[in-house]
Amino acid sequence: MSDTFLRGLFVLILSILAVGCGSPGGEGDADEGEEITADAADARDHRADPREEEPSTTDFAEPDGEEDEEEEEVGEPEAEEEALDDSTDAVEESEQDDGEEEAFGEGLDAGEGDEEAGADVALDGDAVEADTVDAGEGDAPEGTVTRTPPADILRTGTTGALLLRGVVLAPDRVIDPGDVLVVGDTISCVAADCTGEPAAAGATWIDTHGVISPGLVDAHNHLAYNFLPEWVPSPPTLFLNRYEWAARADYEAFIAPYANHRATGTHFCPAAKWGELRCLVHGTTTIQGQSFNQGCIDWGVRNADHHHNLGYDHMRTDIGSPRDYTDADAAALIASFDAATSPVTRFAVHMDEGISGNHVEEEFDSFAGRDPRPNRHAGTTLLYNGTSLLIHCVSLTDAQLVEAAAGGAKIAWSPSSNIVLYGVTAPIQRILQLAIPTAIAPDWTPSGEDEMLSEMRFGWRYGRDHAIPELDPERLWKMATSDAALVVGLEARIGGLAVGHVADIAVFGTAGPDPYMAVVESRSADVRLVLIGGKGWYGDANLQAATALNGYCEPFDACGTGKYICVRDPTVTSRGNETREDIRVQLYNILEGIGYPPEEQYGRGDELLPLVNCSL
Repeated sequence: MSDTFLRGLFVLILSILAVGCGSPGGEGDADEGEEITADAADARDHRADPREEEPSTTDFAEPDGEEDEEEEEVGEPEAEEEALDDSTDAVEESEQDDGEEEAFGEGLDAGEGDEEAGADVALDGDAVEADTVDAGEGDAPEGTVTRTPPADILRTGTTGALLLRGVVLAPDRVIDPGDVLVVGDTISCVAADCTGEPAAAGATWIDTHGVISPGLVDAHNHLAYNFLPEWVPSPPTLFLNRYEWAARADYEAFIAPYANHRATGTHFCPAAKWGELRCLVHGTTTIQGQSFNQGCIDWGVRNADHHHNLGYDHMRTDIGSPRDYTDADAAALIASFDAATSPVTRFAVHMDEGISGNHVEEEFDSFAGRDPRPNRHAGTTLLYNGTSLLIHCVSLTDAQLVEAAAGGAKIAWSPSSNIVLYGVTAPIQRILQLAIPTAIAPDWTPSGEDEMLSEMRFGWRYGRDHAIPELDPERLWKMATSDAALVVGLEARIGGLAVGHVADIAVFGTAGPDPYMAVVESRSADVRLVLIGGKGWYGDANLQAATALNGYCEPFDACGTGKYICVRDPTVTSRGNETREDIRVQLYNILEGIGYPPEEQYGRGDELLPLVNCSL
């Protein structure tokens, strides 16, 4: 039975149940069952089946034994789903343990540019007729978002520096036209004209004909699951909380090909790297949500929780119930927040993910030190010194939101996943009115949007449909860049086109009356260039020679647009020689069961999500 059929069945069932489908939480008029039904049905129904890549039947040999050294030491993989109210073990210091709590839910033809080496060319190129971008579902509020002409390399430099011209989304204004000068791994100029800067003399000059933005920051994801398609429960249903669906047998069967070995390098590494590549091709340069600290992820997209290479690892994450911290756990956490050296500055927890049941509505008060049970740190709040990163927050009350704001908490908002699973989402308008730093993030592919750009569009539609003026395109862009960087605690180095920030940059080949909406409306084919630390990891084929990370980058077809993508990097110690096809075949074999024992013959290789969904 196809996913499309099941989505349609889901919509039908929700329509039948609409009369009695009231809800105790959500945004705006979310207590009206008919509106909740429309949200939930749309959240599932607009996602077409993306599995258009042809599967391979090639068996793939694992690299020589390197994963045995990196294999995560963990206990029972499903423990957090089974213990709904039991206390967890004491929280361990991230510096002492290579692994974090497991993610919830166990819980491209190359073209040729017109550049001429050494030629000085004016940066104001001739106008070229643009193609209209299919906005999809009438998303663009004003005018038409258009696909701009290809970038022009105006001057080939000698130093490796890059001068990018386009519509620059600076932290405090739009510069149109503007320049961003990248020297090494750092942004050295953001202005209307950077050509007079000394470093510009040896730089390669590129007129992007696009919107130049900081790279997107995904502040909450369970990345290693993002080779799996959407999970449609049987029968389709909404849930009261995360513990309900995590305990279902059909969900356990759905994630089994990965989850049964998720702590091992054979499964985690290809899954995590595929997830990073899916982020990369949609303009994301930093993510939070790599479950295990293995060497194979010290590569590619920055990981906010491990291997961001912007200083020490400052974040800790926990997937268990926030009601489970003992007195000793709380004391250890406070000590880590107050440490004289390398203090923990972000503590990410899943908070109130759901409406009611399994004590989910009691999680915030327990976290804030008001749990009446013995040995639950009564009187000691973990809303401490701005360290808290609260994920989901579906059922927080107004008083709790005010308390969270006073405690300097940050929030990661995942509307598509929330609405698919629960029919409602966090009270986002009130959260924004309280000026709580908030990021938008897709959660994961089994229930959320496939990547950040789609989640931003979902957030815009949600704001439009629920009359939330705060959710305008500029705010959503900030929630995916500067605000998201603050949420994950890396705002001093990423999230803005500012002098001194690392050159994590995404260029979008779209234009329109509102440049922020041009970003929101972009697809992978529109992502013109992605720099991480000043090096090109993904971009248009005609930019490869001038920008690519190394000589191993591969051609990639993004829905008919020729791109390059960088996967292989022999300088990376763990799995650095893998190509995109190597990674894909490993995942196909996992889903199909090739090379695995009889009990792991799943026959599901055709479910492998491609890097790009051309139907969106």
